[in-house]
Amino acid sequence: MADILFLGTGGGRLNLVRQLRGTGGFLIRSPLLNIHVDPGPGALLRLHSAGADPSSLDVIICTHMHIDHVSDAGVLIEAMTGYTFKKRGLLIAPKSVLDGDRFGDKSISTYHQHLPAECAHFGPSDSREFEVVNGHGKKCKFKLTGVMVKHDAEGGFGFVLEMDGVKIGYTSDTEYLPAIHNAAFSSPPRSTPSPAISSPSAGLDVLIANNLKSAADGIPDHLHSGHLIQLLKFAKPKACLLSHMGMGLINSGPELEAARIESESGILTRAGRDGFTWSVSGREWVKSGKSAGGKSNGESAKKPAGGQKRLGE
Repeated sequence: MADILFLGTGGGRLNLVRQLRGTGGFLIRSPLLNIHVDPGPGALLRLHSAGADPSSLDVIICTHMHIDHVSDAGVLIEAMTGYTFKKRGLLIAPKSVLDGDRFGDKSISTYHQHLPAECAHFGPSDSREFEVVNGHGKKCKFKLTGVMVKHDAEGGFGFVLEMDGVKIGYTSDTEYLPAIHNAAFSSPPRSTPSPAISSPSAGLDVLIANNLKSAADGIPDHLHSGHLIQLLKFAKPKACLLSHMGMGLINSGPELEAARIESESGILTRAGRDGFTWSVSGREWVKSGKSAGGKSNGESAKKPAGGQKRLGE
């Protein structure tokens, strides 16, 4: 089964600069593939702090062009490609990240885009089965389905990822779009995966929600707890993990907010924790070091991470 290592659960510009919570995105790990999503500032250092080897990455996904979702993509591409000496791995990102936005600015350089074995343009209306050769030389498949977002970034997307018998949803940064998000993140799945992809259960095993604030404040383009509760009541994932939390929510207590969301939605909800791993099958937190294969580097949930391990091992 897969697990999810959080390398940063903070959101908003104040937290981005002050780094009260990290902004390194998260890592989906399975026995077959290691997928880093939205590697913002500090992603590389957070991987090392968690005892993870960045060269074991197989896939990097950047959901939109903002700096807190893409700044460390270049250095992680260099790690994924064996210090640039191996043509391996997969980069997935929207057109604005790869080709440039309306001002012509690229978020990832042309040089770095040419390093992986494949660089794939992807958007909210796309759905594709990808095949990747992992670090052990084995061909592995996963399916990615884009989800529309309302956010001030060209071509950004959320997604539903199906791999190794699990189904993981990610809102990315977005305002709540009821008709679209209720359908995209609910069960049953919109399509049947190929036999090469272990069939997931009907609904999401976990929804990662970029929940910036606890209540509406008149500022658009971001999710707040009231709307998240509505989404959870409809979509009914097995669990919801809060991430990209803003300063107000951080200061008021993420765990208390998660408990409120769970009470009102009826869905198991936990606040993301920097440096901790969520066990998708166990539905609990474990300290980084224990991963999808069930192996551990010997760390307990109360001790800091130690020696470096290959991801997923």
